[in-house]
Amino acid sequence: MLKIGRFGFGKSAAPSTSGAAQRQRPRKTARLLKLKTPGRTIPWTHAAIYAGVVLAIAVAVGLWQHSYDVQQAALDAPLPPPTPQVAAQRLVELGVVGPGNVSNVTWDPKTAALEMTVRDVLIKPGQSVAEQRKNVQAEGELAVHAIQGGFSGSKLVPPKAITIHLTRGTSPVATTSVAPGQTAPTTVFAGALR
Repeated sequence: MLKIGRFGFGKSAAPSTSGAAQRQRPRKTARLLKLKTPGRTIPWTHAAIYAGVVLAIAVAVGLWQHSYDVQQAALDAPLPPPTPQVAAQRLVELGVVGPGNVSNVTWDPKTAALEMTVRDVLIKPGQSVAEQRKNVQAEGELAVHAIQGGFSGSKLVPPKAITIHLTRGTSPVATTSVAPGQTAPTTVFAGALR
């Protein structure tokens, strides 16, 4: 009988019929269901574990993507506009006097009147009274213009009347105000600047 072996053709002996060949052990592969691939056999348990891991990863990635989309949708949602008090306080603090220098902001929606207290930051020691008056007036006017400019392009109701009380510590220094129909702010000095 010819046998095609690893290295070509050759003769092989007739199959032996001895007792050892007849008493072959049952193959383990006969007991397990196996998937056959060219050249090797994969046990079904390994294939099931692999499929389970792939499925678990796919579910985890899908859940992560969903939570990411929900977070992005929350970030992309338009924020509600701030109240007029908060908007005015931010405009004056960020544009004129710095954070923490504005207090007691009130808004009257019926008359559209805005009133706030601003701690003076421009008065420096050693300045003359004329220089102090000039700096306080400039600070009040800058605050009024910051509020008017900030409200002009927004969806908020612009204030018709603005009153800004400038203080140094707890003592009043000046009051800058704009009445309805008035174009330029007026400043009334108090205390030592009178």
